[in-house]
Amino acid sequence: MKKLVKRLFALGFVLVLVLIGAVVLGVMNINSLAKAGIEKGGTYALGTNTTLQSANVGLLSGTFSMNGLNVANPPGYKSASFLSLGSGGVAVSFNTLSKPVVELPKLSLDGLNVALEKSGGTANFNVILDHIKKVAKQAGGSGGSGGSSSGGDKKFVVNELSLTNIKISVDLIGGPGDLTKVNIPIDEIKLNNVGKTGTGVGGTGVTMSQLASIIVEAVLAAAADKGGGILPADILGDLQGGLAGLGNLDNLQMSVAAKAQGTIEKIGGDAVKKVTEKLGGEAGKVVEDATKKVTDLIPGMKKPEKK
Repeated sequence: MKKLVKRLFALGFVLVLVLIGAVVLGVMNINSLAKAGIEKGGTYALGTNTTLQSANVGLLSGTFSMNGLNVANPPGYKSASFLSLGSGGVAVSFNTLSKPVVELPKLSLDGLNVALEKSGGTANFNVILDHIKKVAKQAGGSGGSGGSSSGGDKKFVVNELSLTNIKISVDLIGGPGDLTKVNIPIDEIKLNNVGKTGTGVGGTGVTMSQLASIIVEAVLAAAADKGGGILPADILGDLQGGLAGLGNLDNLQMSVAAKAQGTIEKIGGDAVKKVTEKLGGEAGKVVEDATKKVTDLIPGMKKPEKK
């Protein structure tokens, strides 16, 4: 009898270990699936490789967090990343997890860095916005609904989407080194009722790829809004033209807060002098003339002509 009890106890102990192992494995798989879903959705929506360092799904707490999101630049541009994110977190309504549309009371993304630049006459943000439009057209939508990477993708409604501590840098030259940049700091972008309103949505929720498109569009729209006084006309025109007709931000009650004004990293006279002295002759004069033309194009940098 004692042996039987011992065997039953041992069997029960083994079953508990197996159960614990299954739960741990399940949690690990959930994290991996969440990470893969974000990477897949971002890559599909934006047309450039999207990677995530880690994702953590809190089954008991009803929370989700992620770190190290990176959206690569399209080929042919100087910066390795178009967009990178420090951290993100979200609370999940548990009663909607099993439903086709998951409700997220609030999604917060903190520490966004965005690098805008031109190469060969084409801006990197236009390449990405053109891809968003292409995906929307393939999905049969009008505007920039962002499409879906597959028909069975989970959909989300985000009651409040908050993007904080955003740093947007605009490379105005596209040559080697940081000759001239416009820096646009944005404290916060808020969007309400994502997935409830907007072109092609109508309360049906948005897929992960559509959500990625909306976030990128919101950041670029904020850059055009807050950088209007210091961005060159061609860059501002490219931004506004690329965003026109997308429709993802319609009726989302978007608000942008920026306490600090944008700044311009001017081409320093000493730096230009060193370059021209090193090159010498006609080559140095070409650099100096090109520098003057660039500074004349940037609002607030052109020096008044002497009478």
